[in-house]
Amino acid sequence: MTDYASEQAMEIEALEAILMDDLQIYSGMLPDGWHSVGETYKVLIDPTEEGDEPPPPEDEKLAELLFAHTATYPDEAPCLRLRAVRGLSDADIHAGTAYLLEQVQENIGMAMVFTLVGAAKEWLRTKAGSSAKEDPVADRKKAEAEEEARRAAARAHGTPVTLASFMAWKAKFDSELALKKVSISEESKDDRGGRLTGKQYFLKNSNMADDSYEAGAISDGEDEEDMEEEEEDMLDDEEDIDYDDDDDEGMLEMYDGGKEGS
Repeated sequence: MTDYASEQAMEIEALEAILMDDLQIYSGMLPDGWHSVGETYKVLIDPTEEGDEPPPPEDEKLAELLFAHTATYPDEAPCLRLRAVRGLSDADIHAGTAYLLEQVQENIGMAMVFTLVGAAKEWLRTKAGSSAKEDPVADRKKAEAEEEARRAAARAHGTPVTLASFMAWKAKFDSELALKKVSISEESKDDRGGRLTGKQYFLKNSNMADDSYEAGAISDGEDEEDMEEEEEDMLDDEEDIDYDDDDDEGMLEMYDGGKEGS
């Protein structure tokens, strides 16, 4: 014969050790049709795990699970009621209760309260996530925050290079390089149209040198003729000079007189 009371007492001891302050004795009005033995307990169902960032108050969702053992629990279902604490509608509570009753049927014959608490938390976490997704304003804010974080990371570390991005860049670079080469080639042709080639420059300088030489030769011939004429004029002038002896004597007397005076 199964000792249900002993099994139930052992389960309560285990729940107190695991849930601690989240497990409390319920002293309020019992729901209709509540056929329990012993105490009725309540457990706060909070979907936020330890270490998670708490949601803003408008998105917070909390529930409360009431339970109590029945005479032949766990071979029969316990008394169970899910109630809204924050952020849940009547429809939400109805859907949550239906989900927990399914879990009860799957666990008949085993101590199941801790399993039901975990299932309630998982359901509420899923509900909170789906509600957040249905909020377009929250979705937009989240997308903007993620985009800003991505841009900040790109500014800090640069844009990661992938094979596709590198090939696209190389194709663009090769195209720009080819256009630049064509432009330089056309500009070079235009510049050469008004400039002499090396051979043309050499021939032109040679011709100029020949012209300069001929002009110099002509100029030298003229200079020689002029010099000859000047020499003839100088000879004529010398012939006109009168080298009189009296003049020489006078000059000697002036010289001697100057010496005696000194």
